[in-house]
Amino acid sequence: MPSLRIPSLAARFIASTVLIFSLSACAAAPRPVPSAGPGRAVETLQSEVSLSVKSAAGSMGGRGYLIFKSPDRFHLAVLSPLGFTLMDLFVSGDVITCLIPSKQAAYQGRASDLPDRNALRGWGMMRWVVDTPRAEEGTGPGTREYLAADGRKELLSYDDRGLLVCKSNEDGDRVAYAEYHDRNGVAFPHTIEMSDRQGNTVKIVFDEPEVNQPVEESVLVPALEGVEVRPLTEFRGL
Repeated sequence: MPSLRIPSLAARFIASTVLIFSLSACAAAPRPVPSAGPGRAVETLQSEVSLSVKSAAGSMGGRGYLIFKSPDRFHLAVLSPLGFTLMDLFVSGDVITCLIPSKQAAYQGRASDLPDRNALRGWGMMRWVVDTPRAEEGTGPGTREYLAADGRKELLSYDDRGLLVCKSNEDGDRVAYAEYHDRNGVAFPHTIEMSDRQGNTVKIVFDEPEVNQPVEESVLVPALEGVEVRPLTEFRGL
């Protein structure tokens, strides 16, 4: 299957005019029913997504398109109801680039430099969401303690098939994975819900995700020629 080209998808997706991004509480997940079990990693992902966001500023939602390439690169395209791009959000490691085409402006910087209440800070944690040790086939259900690469303790909960349903860390961040399905031989969740210690939440629902299919490098790199680049800390919304 050919890799995604963002401009050709504009007429297919609907999105809200404003999205506030941050991290939903660990919720009970339905029993997964994939034919695939644990073990195979998600190397690439391309999917339409629905997003529901709650924060101190209010609640809202929308649709877009999310692309991921291992180990830590993301691109979220947020489109208007008329089909044009409202915002392109790129994440590469700790670096976030928020491109607003209508303003010919981009905001770029490190997620670690953002204050806790900044709308973009949560997307710096997407690497943590996908960076998950996988249980071996035959591993029973239960919660296990895991020491992350940065030395912090995490708690990971698995179901009776060895599929991850929830994990949390010492900072109060949580992520839950629900409704697994077989996608190209990989057990992939239909829904991911994240929350941070301030109680901000975001729910991502995937629609027919393409897993481990080719992704062109160009869709993961922001086009900044002729664009005014400002510090990420100046971003205040669309």
